[in-house]
Amino acid sequence: MPTNPFKPHNQKRNLAFLQVLSAHKGAGLPSLSQWKQLPRVLTLGERKVLLGAIAACALSLGSLATWYVVTHRVDIPAVGGDYTEALIGEPQFVNPLYASASDVDADLAGLVYSGLVKWDQKDGLVNDLASDVQVSDDGKTYTIRIRDDATFQNGEAVRARDVVFTVEAIQDPQYRSPLAVSFRGVTVSEVDEKTVAFALDEPFAPFLSTLTVGILPAGIWGDIAARNTPLASRNLEAVGSGPYKFAEFAKDKAGNILSYTLERNPSYYGDAPKLQKLVFKFYASATEAVHALENKNVEGVSFVPGDMENEVSAIRAVTLLHPDLPREVAIYFNQTSNVSLKDKAVRTAIAQAVDKAKLVSDVLNGHGRTIDAPILPGMLGEDPDVAKISFDTAAAGKTLQDAGYALPDGATVRQLAKAPKDGTPNELAVTITTVQNPEFVRAAEIIASELNAIGIKTDVKPVENDSFYSDVIQPKSYQILLTGTLLGIDPDPYPFWHSSQTKENGLNFALYANRNVDTLLETARKATNTDDRAKAYRDFQDLLAADVPAVFLYQSTYAYAIATKIKNVHIDRIISPADRFAEVETWYTKTKKALR
Repeated sequence: MPTNPFKPHNQKRNLAFLQVLSAHKGAGLPSLSQWKQLPRVLTLGERKVLLGAIAACALSLGSLATWYVVTHRVDIPAVGGDYTEALIGEPQFVNPLYASASDVDADLAGLVYSGLVKWDQKDGLVNDLASDVQVSDDGKTYTIRIRDDATFQNGEAVRARDVVFTVEAIQDPQYRSPLAVSFRGVTVSEVDEKTVAFALDEPFAPFLSTLTVGILPAGIWGDIAARNTPLASRNLEAVGSGPYKFAEFAKDKAGNILSYTLERNPSYYGDAPKLQKLVFKFYASATEAVHALENKNVEGVSFVPGDMENEVSAIRAVTLLHPDLPREVAIYFNQTSNVSLKDKAVRTAIAQAVDKAKLVSDVLNGHGRTIDAPILPGMLGEDPDVAKISFDTAAAGKTLQDAGYALPDGATVRQLAKAPKDGTPNELAVTITTVQNPEFVRAAEIIASELNAIGIKTDVKPVENDSFYSDVIQPKSYQILLTGTLLGIDPDPYPFWHSSQTKENGLNFALYANRNVDTLLETARKATNTDDRAKAYRDFQDLLAADVPAVFLYQSTYAYAIATKIKNVHIDRIISPADRFAEVETWYTKTKKALR
């Protein structure tokens, strides 16, 4: 039956309903005071329906919120945790002036200090302390602006005067820095408080790579006399502007440093690192370091020799990485020490007899690649079409036979068909000298067996590491030298192949001299155009291949053991061992929840 709106109780209900709906035209939704009248309008049943609807909405919204949180909550890196690594050796100079002479010092200095530019495994050289780098059209002036937010770990701002002090200290003979040669002919000056300029005597294409050197705070080192610098406590209690800062070190009663601890630098101008502490422990040999890893005294090892890789791979909670390293291994012919090596046919036959793939397989456990030239794959000037001498034992024997080196019936050593007039047999014999290192000794032994197989009597002479430079490299006391060379950020081959580097302290191991090669290497150094520079390097390699002063064997990788607890470790290639920490700011062990 229809409700009579004129009955008293209905009139009261209708008045309340009209109050709820009595909004002025265009006023929008009812006001709060009007919504408060709603319970007076609704019947008991309608109230129950409304409350049920509200509860259903609340439940739906809660479920939706829970679903969103569950599906969008992720773990993100958080600050905290630590990592302990074994280093082989002991720190002495955690100081950019001297650190390049020691892998241990370079590791630590690279974490504490930062340079104007730094090496990045994806982009090469990138700005670090520098915010802007300008190079003049003639390639002789570099003007660099220092970023405004860069500070040393003692709170002082990094300024142009700090850069000037560091470079002038490197150049000062009283400091005896091994980096002095890199800044020869360079004048550094302060343009303003945050701008520094470098003036070069002549264009030098690799110059920018020298600016990776860490910058010293002039306020700390400026009052220390140059002659006293090697004795200063700051060589260990380092203060730089890098991602980590010195915390403490521990010594034994004999004064040997047992451990060195770094803490994250929260004021670092880049992305502050996540790992709270890095602890380094020091061991006399790789064997001791690996045993410390097995005994859980450390969680990683800075370098794992090839003969211990299988042992390390078997350790739980440890990952063995093999980043590419610009390290080339070759044999160099000293033609002044053995008359047979003056003969290009002998050098060619040796190149034909060497099985490079076997070296990579047996010596490097497959972690490396064969090479045929001094410019490595991926570097400026790489020449994939450079002339190659293929492995061919039969061809090697024929090359020697055609050159007059006969192998008499029943003999194992070749001789010149025409013996010397004094009747002394002219045996074809050589000695391979190398450093007492498992990798190099094994490689030399394999090559010796291959040369013996084609009639070249070959001995291997390992020399202890401590005396290798003074007794072998410096006086060029070898017939065939098997060694590795670590190329820098810039692939400049000048130090190894220019004739000026054949002198006592030079690194031209083959004592190679070719005027055309000298001209190409000089041209490449001065070129401001990368295409011109690359062409000079390709032409240089063609000349080198024609003369066979060396046999390029392989490029090795770097074996680095690190705890699996350390997350986000991506090391595909490095320039030096210290570069394994190039992205240390992104490493972490701790996480926290966050919505994405």
